Amino acid sequence: MKNLNLKHEYLEFLNSIKSKTNFQRILIASWILMPFLMMLSKSLTDALITLIAFSFLIRSTIKFSWSWLRVNWVKWALLFFATSIISAFFSSLVTSSLGNGIGWIRFPIFAAAISYWLIKEKQILYIALFTNFMSLLFIFVLMSLESIMTSHEIFSWPFKNPLNGPFIHRIGIIFYCISVLNLFINSKYRIFSIFFISISLFFSLLSGHRVGTFSFLLIILICTFWPKFNLKKSILITFGFLSLLFVYFIFNPSDFDRYFFDIINLTNTSLLQYLGQWKTGILVFIENPLIGIGPTNVQNYLEINLIENFDPFNNSEHPHNHYIQAFAETGVFGGTFYCLMAISIILNFYKTTKLQLNYINRYFKFSIFITSVCLFWPFSNGHDLFGQQQNSYLWYALSLIMALGCIIKNTNRASNT
Repeated sequence: MKNLNLKHEYLEFLNSIKSKTNFQRILIASWILMPFLMMLSKSLTDALITLIAFSFLIRSTIKFSWSWLRVNWVKWALLFFATSIISAFFSSLVTSSLGNGIGWIRFPIFAAAISYWLIKEKQILYIALFTNFMSLLFIFVLMSLESIMTSHEIFSWPFKNPLNGPFIHRIGIIFYCISVLNLFINSKYRIFSIFFISISLFFSLLSGHRVGTFSFLLIILICTFWPKFNLKKSILITFGFLSLLFVYFIFNPSDFDRYFFDIINLTNTSLLQYLGQWKTGILVFIENPLIGIGPTNVQNYLEINLIENFDPFNNSEHPHNHYIQAFAETGVFGGTFYCLMAISIILNFYKTTKLQLNYINRYFKFSIFITSVCLFWPFSNGHDLFGQQQNSYLWYALSLIMALGCIIKNTNRASNT
């Protein structure tokens, strides 16, 4: 199969969904539509994530089907969960810390439920990818309308919070990877890729989400050396990328300061806050290296002045880095387990790239690996490790590429039998 026929795949999707129970159809529909549901209500999205995770646990118990527990990244996630509970019990704020520590496990179980139970047919996954793409374009349209109709300096439609950047850099990341990879592989769809990358980069810069925008450079850097070293194309693509940046900053000089000069000169307020919050988290770990101070307790302790705050603006917040927060709040063991979970997920996708696959799956196998690197590189996650809304973005994106990885592996096994 060299081309993806959407009409054919949609008919196959209808046939695939007929084999599911009514309850499974509800769960699958909620997962497929989740990018749009995220725009309506974070509580609804979290409730659906919890429902899918809880349903998976019940099914595993009834059928005594626990093979998914043997997956390496799941093991590390469970060990991190266990150390979170232990840390919470020994903290000064047991109740709130324990609640947040227990609640975190719904995210990895949700991702496991999607990839090892609910989504086994490629047609269902294709519809989910199409829905993701439509939600990304919808956010671009909303950002355009908001910039025209309001004087907002920060985009807040439809989330009522400045979350457009985190959303488009989670939900859209796999499409950015596919598009950049397409330029390196010499596909006939290069013009579409250039157009999509240009539009995406424009809205990425407009969102002000600097870490997300850096993902474009990270994708280009990876594609330069892997899967095949191609310096010439990297220079051309990088030149094109920098040209787009140049045009954007000519018309938006204040953003140039935000993305470059303010960072180099250490005058950007948000960067100074991050540096202070990272220092707070690191010193908390140094002072509590064994079991940390309990999930979410960096922020909790700051609010009641139990630890020193190095944020120059004295905000009582979490460390704004998942790895620092994991070590600060769950100690050396919890931090190590969290890092091993992330590494295990990335390595799992890297192994998938070794498979010999057809045209479409060849793109997917490289893209899901690059996506996983972009999702877990050290500064990619600045939100609360145990939080609700942005964790739903992260783990939804992970559930999508995990399901894609599992289907690719199953397709390869089927073709070899």
